[in-house]
Amino acid sequence: MADPIPAIPARITLKQVAAEAGVHVSTAWRALKNDTYVDPVKRAHIRAISTRLGYVPDPMLTALSHYRRKQHTPAYRSTFAWVHTFAEKHGWQDSIHLKAYHEGATAFAASMGYKLEEFWLTEPNLSPKRAREVLLARNIRGLIFCPQPSAKMELKLPVEAFAGVAIGYSVESPRLHVVANHQHSSTLTCLRELCRKGHSRIGMVSASETLRRAEHNFETPYCLFRDAQEDHAKIPLFMIDGRDEPAVVNPWRDRFLAWVDKYRPTAIVSTVSEVKTWLEGAGYDVPGDISIVTLSRIFDSDWSGIDQQEKEIGARAVELLISLFQSGERGVPATPLRLLIEGRWIENGTVKKLGPPVTELLKRLS
Repeated sequence: MADPIPAIPARITLKQVAAEAGVHVSTAWRALKNDTYVDPVKRAHIRAISTRLGYVPDPMLTALSHYRRKQHTPAYRSTFAWVHTFAEKHGWQDSIHLKAYHEGATAFAASMGYKLEEFWLTEPNLSPKRAREVLLARNIRGLIFCPQPSAKMELKLPVEAFAGVAIGYSVESPRLHVVANHQHSSTLTCLRELCRKGHSRIGMVSASETLRRAEHNFETPYCLFRDAQEDHAKIPLFMIDGRDEPAVVNPWRDRFLAWVDKYRPTAIVSTVSEVKTWLEGAGYDVPGDISIVTLSRIFDSDWSGIDQQEKEIGARAVELLISLFQSGERGVPATPLRLLIEGRWIENGTVKKLGPPVTELLKRLS
């Protein structure tokens, strides 16, 4: 006679956890998501009971719940804050790329039943403690930190009660999860596209603040490319000291043209919009004499180069925030995530084909 099939133990339900803890099911659900609505002592008690009983959420029910939500216009769930520290209340709106991040974030949030509300962290007379109180009073538990006005910013806002995600690397502290363009890959893509069109004398132009804001991901592949060449072919990075804005950049025009005259690049990878105007003003034909590509087409849409997909970055930042919010993760993460969004190469007539691919350099860049 065959051995009897062992009985499968019944799954522990959330209702059983709630009954054991002497609370309502909704309270148990909130506690297991580490929701700060539930008293910390009670939260710890419920979570301990859950662990002791061996409660595990049913993945099939979770998937079914997500499926049902996608079939209907989502009901309002919660509000997240779009946090910035610009000098003016709506100062971030002067930046075209920040507006694109916000558009993507707002659209995705709405599709999932969430609202995105602007929060001016540096409002006059608003202390970090008061800012926390205001956010909690508005029932906001999720924060999107948009790219801030300066690199390596240390924000004093207490975040232990909030789920948080930063777009880009400008927030040094608190150290949060980050969603950003894959800037290292973006530069590699530009270099490879130029090498495929026969270019080997490739220069790079950027501003020091831009490179710092990208945690030096933009120039690292260029340094790799330069080091792969013979000494006579190496072209140093032309770096403008300071921010990438006209008042800072324009005084560097003559030094840039002297750099071009000395090193004779056939192509330039740039984050500085003025490069094209400077070249054409000095009598160079683009791309006849010098090809140019941009690492961010949102600023230079008439160039060939990288579409960083800012709207997609904004959407994915909200998607990550929702997952943190729903799982109950709050405060500074023990292990911050880096979600990197690939840029797209767009051809737009500013690159000249010089000859066959430079296979040796392409191998070095592979």
